Amino acid sequence: MANFRWKSKKVFKGHMVSGYACGLDFSPDMSYVISGDADGHLVIWDWKTTRVFEKIKAHDNVCIDAKWHWHEKSRVLTAGWDNVVKLWD
Repeated sequence: MANFRWKSKKVFKGHMVSGYACGLDFSPDMSYVISGDADGHLVIWDWKTTRVFEKIKAHDNVCIDAKWHWHEKSRVLTAGWDNVVKLWD
């Protein structure tokens, strides 16, 4: 990685991680970015504008990971510290 000169191109704001390593993912068509947050939300950003598109209360505790279904754009999986994995459609 030392050969690369990293430069921030986009900044996405609107979620609270509070030191948790919350996973993120791109939609299959690369038009959205999703992540969980420390408050249990699933946050969806518009890739082009970097604005929050939608914020959903997904879990009672930290939403530690969010993954988009690789083939079906309408489906997202979230995992929380409430010991629950949810499929969103």
